Amino acid sequence: MDKSALDSLTRGLACAALEPGLRRVLLFDADFLVLETAVSHLSQMLHLTTGERVHTLSLPGTAQDSDLWGQHVPDPTGTNDSTRLSSLTVVWQEGWLTQNRQNEDWLLVVIHDLSLLSLPVVRTCITLMDSPVAHLQRHGQDSRWTPHICWLAACPTDAVGKVSPHLLDRFSLRLAPSSAPSKRKPETILSWLNSDKAEFPDFIGNGLSLDTWHEPLTQANSLPELSPEAGHRIVSHIESQNHPGLRRELALAHIGRAMARLAGEKTIYPRHIDEAAKLIGLTMPIPPPKPEPEPEPTHPEPPKTPDPEPPVSTPDPASYETPSPPTPSEPILPDEEEIMPPSSLPPVSPYPEDTAAIDREQFSLQIPLRRRTAHTAERGVIVGVQSTNTMQDLALVPTILEAATFQKIRHKNNPAQATSFILSIADLRRYRRIPPPEIMLLLLLDYTSFQDCDWQPALIPHLRWAYMKRATITVIQVGSNRAKEELRAEKVTARSLLTPRIAETLESQSGRATPLAHGLEMAYQTIQQAQQHGRAIIQHTRLVILTDGRGNVPLKASLSGQLKKPVNREGIEDALQVAAQFRGMKRLETILLDPQPPYMAELPLTLAETIGGEHAPIPLLEEARI
Repeated sequence: MDKSALDSLTRGLACAALEPGLRRVLLFDADFLVLETAVSHLSQMLHLTTGERVHTLSLPGTAQDSDLWGQHVPDPTGTNDSTRLSSLTVVWQEGWLTQNRQNEDWLLVVIHDLSLLSLPVVRTCITLMDSPVAHLQRHGQDSRWTPHICWLAACPTDAVGKVSPHLLDRFSLRLAPSSAPSKRKPETILSWLNSDKAEFPDFIGNGLSLDTWHEPLTQANSLPELSPEAGHRIVSHIESQNHPGLRRELALAHIGRAMARLAGEKTIYPRHIDEAAKLIGLTMPIPPPKPEPEPEPTHPEPPKTPDPEPPVSTPDPASYETPSPPTPSEPILPDEEEIMPPSSLPPVSPYPEDTAAIDREQFSLQIPLRRRTAHTAERGVIVGVQSTNTMQDLALVPTILEAATFQKIRHKNNPAQATSFILSIADLRRYRRIPPPEIMLLLLLDYTSFQDCDWQPALIPHLRWAYMKRATITVIQVGSNRAKEELRAEKVTARSLLTPRIAETLESQSGRATPLAHGLEMAYQTIQQAQQHGRAIIQHTRLVILTDGRGNVPLKASLSGQLKKPVNREGIEDALQVAAQFRGMKRLETILLDPQPPYMAELPLTLAETIGGEHAPIPLLEEARI
């Protein structure tokens, strides 16, 4: 990291230490060394400005609510026998973010990658950031305190689309530092290994000493006042951005005030706002050049002296770029025409989320719908382990490995049990699982009935419902031109609506055969297997059928793969017979979309009455155009 880049990073951290409104710092594309350097500098600066102790917390992205806010845990001092779970007393254990609510110490929370945070961590960060008062009402705890927390996070620029915009808006100071030099040379590591020093060597290039910032941080003046010219300059920088709210204007004002405090001035001038915009890489749109008047060679007019304007405030000579104070013949105007050269700005925009592609769910902060059932068996894909104080879903191997780490010290403290394997409740580990989906959207699409109806808008509400509920998607294709066997229906299953295979199924065209009876039979078996096989996982199913009811393939022909001609109403009768099985099924919502066929128009209504579902007509193409 060159000296100019290091000065910019350190200056930004100094602004965050001075201004309480800037103690939410986001570093774009910062590697490990840059982040560790920022942590070291920011913690020392916070200690200088606040006079309190600063504790550093590296926040893991997989933390849960109990880890962040606190929980009841067994008291290890309540009994001498740590293996007896029933004799332990329960005490309240403070969470990682509530550990300093009883004192004035500051907590520096470090997030290594903002795009990898779990839903509980994101919701907690949004709750505590930019909030003057924190409330805790959990498990009998009812308290209110002022959160002394400073946030320092890193995020790759190409992963900004994965982060919730509500979380990004909370970071008022955004910096784009370059890579820091490393002192991890082989000879340095070898010399440390061969020496008797207990302290770990400093492998991170600190570059600029903090002695330069000691006096500005400890002897900063009171809060400067914002001049009207500086207010207009803030609007000029932000007016080109179409962003709701005033967070960006307030952030630029806070940075400008920090710049004025570092300079020891009592008023915020436009040049402080320009320095703040340059620090975060915010450019101001260059106004178009004014047309110059054409000269008159015959009668040239002498240059006119501009009339002085009435002063809007008491100006300070230091607020203008000219080193000498203005003369009475010069107009006293804010330097609105001075634009920073683009070459001196960082290459990364401070708000990349405005142009980044969205790679997150629409309701990324909403907790998925969970239906509580009688069974307690844990299901879902295992993604790790976590501490626990119960025996539910116990991970045996991680528990034994955790307990084996402390056997030596436990045998030393308990000589009578030197030959036994001592297990403590602190060793218990349970599996961390991805919650399985409990809602399913089952689509039965008859592609031979799509020609004359506006079917796509009719499916959109159901697809939106599945997306909001994070339901699994199952599509049963009837009469598709992509079917491997045209006498049979095919099934496509996906975990969510974002799976590319779902989009491919909706783009299929109609084929020659319509095995409607086999499609209904396949839908019935899918629901039965999901809801009534063993301990049910799927607690609610929405079945959406889009068909005109004119099935021309009997169920026997679909199962055997051989079609015997002639075929009269056998396919229709088989479809109605299979549809009668859906009546009375629990946790099932059925909707039949009627394409209003010109022939045998009563079949969709008859099929809906047989199933016992809702009948919804689809407008024809001519009606939709009108």
